[in-house]
Amino acid sequence: MKRAYRTAGLGLLALMLGVGGFGCAKGGEPAPEQPARTYANPISLTDEWGEYGLGDPFVFKFNGYYYLYVSTRDTDAGIKVWRSPDLIDWTYAGLCTEEPLTAAAYAPEVRYWNGKFYMYTSPAGQGHYALVADSPTGPFKIATDNFGRSIDGTTFVDDDGRWYFYYAGPQGIQAAPMTDPLTVAPEEDLTGAYMDGWTEGPTVFKRGGKYYMTYTGNHVFSAGYRVNAAVSGDPLQGFEGFAGNPVLLRTDGATVGLGHNSWVRGPDLDSDYMIYHNLEGHGVVGPLRHMDIDRVVWNGERFSVWGPTSEAQPVPDLPTFEDRFERREPGKDWRSQGAGSWSVKAGEGLRVDTDADGGDKRALLITKKDAAADFTAEYHVKPPAAGRAGAVFAYDDGKNYGTALIDANERTLQVQVLRKGKVAEEVTAPLPAGVDPMQLHTLRLEKSGLALRVYADELQLVTLQLKAPLAAGGIGYAAEGADAAFGYVAFSDKVDGGGSRAAYAPLPGRADAVHAEAAGAAAAKRADDGEGGFNLAGLARGQKLSYRVNVAKEGAYGIRLRVKPGADGVKLRLTTESGGAGIELAAPAVGGGEAGAGAWTTVGADDVKLKAGTQTWRLEVAAGQTDLAWLEAWAYAPVEAAEDGFDDRNDFGWTRYEGEWSVREGQLRASSVQPAKTLWGDYGYADYTFEADVTVPDTGGETGLLVRATNPANGMELNQNRTDFLSGYYIYLDAAGIHLVKQDYGSEALRDAAYDMPKAGQWLHLKVEARGHQISVYAGEASEPVIRYEDRGARPLLHGKVGFKSIDAASRFDRARIAPL
Repeated sequence: MKRAYRTAGLGLLALMLGVGGFGCAKGGEPAPEQPARTYANPISLTDEWGEYGLGDPFVFKFNGYYYLYVSTRDTDAGIKVWRSPDLIDWTYAGLCTEEPLTAAAYAPEVRYWNGKFYMYTSPAGQGHYALVADSPTGPFKIATDNFGRSIDGTTFVDDDGRWYFYYAGPQGIQAAPMTDPLTVAPEEDLTGAYMDGWTEGPTVFKRGGKYYMTYTGNHVFSAGYRVNAAVSGDPLQGFEGFAGNPVLLRTDGATVGLGHNSWVRGPDLDSDYMIYHNLEGHGVVGPLRHMDIDRVVWNGERFSVWGPTSEAQPVPDLPTFEDRFERREPGKDWRSQGAGSWSVKAGEGLRVDTDADGGDKRALLITKKDAAADFTAEYHVKPPAAGRAGAVFAYDDGKNYGTALIDANERTLQVQVLRKGKVAEEVTAPLPAGVDPMQLHTLRLEKSGLALRVYADELQLVTLQLKAPLAAGGIGYAAEGADAAFGYVAFSDKVDGGGSRAAYAPLPGRADAVHAEAAGAAAAKRADDGEGGFNLAGLARGQKLSYRVNVAKEGAYGIRLRVKPGADGVKLRLTTESGGAGIELAAPAVGGGEAGAGAWTTVGADDVKLKAGTQTWRLEVAAGQTDLAWLEAWAYAPVEAAEDGFDDRNDFGWTRYEGEWSVREGQLRASSVQPAKTLWGDYGYADYTFEADVTVPDTGGETGLLVRATNPANGMELNQNRTDFLSGYYIYLDAAGIHLVKQDYGSEALRDAAYDMPKAGQWLHLKVEARGHQISVYAGEASEPVIRYEDRGARPLLHGKVGFKSIDAASRFDRARIAPL
């Protein structure tokens, strides 16, 4: 039976019988095709370092293959490498270097530039070396002396060809310009990316003109090791952390201690993936870690990691078409046009020999399969010294198509669109200084509506606004005036991350409203959410949305939706496709008081039975109007009334994370020697009251209760010296009064209340009521709360354990009681 749920007295759930069924869309439409293959984290590989695993995994893509490098065990020299066509099937390629200086080579990373592969690594964390090779599998040779810069170095190349080096520093991630791939300039900047303690493992990339960084802290052996994200308009400084940090965290469950990620596009050319490690524990030498892969989805200028996951997930999508030319001829998927002879040479890929008397005539090789009107395509081109070579797109016939051609002699990239045999649109961009145009280069084209963006080696060089739409058409290669060589080519009928609308969001977890399947999302308006992303706005009666989800395990779940009802409120109908009853959600208009008119609230259901696996949820506006921000689900546990007076001289059922605890004289006690934290209950608890007697701390100390607590870790161990290692609400006493704080590996003060406090050491009864997004705090025997706070922000904490916390105080606790609402 689903449990009735009211959000702070504002929203109500009712049950609706017989809505939908498992495996079939409403109205008899077929359900989405089920994923043929799945994978599950954590990932182990053959030939990984024994009792050391796959720490600090770095993945990059070159010419149709992904390459994985990991940290080297402290007792060994050499760096291991694996290769994969799809991020899932990995083949060990051996040691890519056996240089003695690579003993305990930490966090190796590789970047391709001008025909060479540059590796950066920090042996034993004692400064950096750069190595160079002609192949991603090596052999890499030492090319520099130790140039210092701490540990965990990474590189970024901007659109103008300028290089930057990022690394860990005592006050967060630091950055320095590079004069070339082997030289880091002496000046350095504090980027602003800092996790209030040791911060390491940076990764930097650019999207939409902004610079993004992910980074990790605070200790590799901590369960609270996690990933934060930041964004800036400058590659060297001014990085501001995401409002939703951390973006990746789990401290209890199948994988913990998650961090030091790399970032790569998926095989479909449109999706993004975060590759990171989880901590298994202590190995023979150093930490034992394994690799994890989870999808990243974008909402405007911010992203979310759909993870961490540890149950079966659909493997990354492949492109609509791809060819690595690993055969003796171009093959049946291609058609040639114009001058020239096309061939494939083993180990070298595709080549074209232009006719000797062909002059400037073009040789074209075009796919027989058409890309959609909107698409993403990837090409690999090695231009000749004279003449031009590059990419073909939107090919209809010899008079209607587009090209992106590199001219090595002129050092340009020229994009042209032919319509009826005439040049209709044209842009010519210079190649950045330092780029050798005669080496192999990756071209990437993104076509969305009338916008066409062209990248060379990840540098955005051309943005073209088309005068008219381009129809679906073939893609391929072109050369004129000289022979040329080519490599991997692929296209996908997805662009700008649009494939996320057909991806399966993992549950437990949260999915933004904008990630509804394409048909419903296209009909909905968007509104700025104030954090760089969007909500769906003005959803009215009859509008329908569908969401693909992947439920980790069969069982009971809590479900919440964040909504902003219209003037007449809203009624929503949700079908989960797990069989049984559907659910109807209702929320009246929210206005007045602190909330103001048209405020956000949450509606949902508890104890909803879900089947495991991929399925589609359908949401319909049955009446009224609303905005919608997100949907969330978690493994639900019913709150059973319980008391603990500690009269049995133990605290069985409580989990201590920090501090020195003892049970004496029927009281749970925390020493003032160190901040202390202990939790009780189940992470699946949603709405409840929690109360206890607590002693008033001495001046400078804090004593209090925790509610809705998840992801706890010991923040004091390993010299991290942090008291905020959990997600939850902290209600505490000090000499100034009673306070409500929201903690999520950081602290946000929500509300303070003056109170006529008893003397230090005397008892005060505290009671907290957590209902929906509302937190009410009662003190003493009062019937009215001293604090009532409605967390209408984008990330209210909706479930979790209860607990006690003490900072710089000798605290005592007694008569703990939890009860359902």
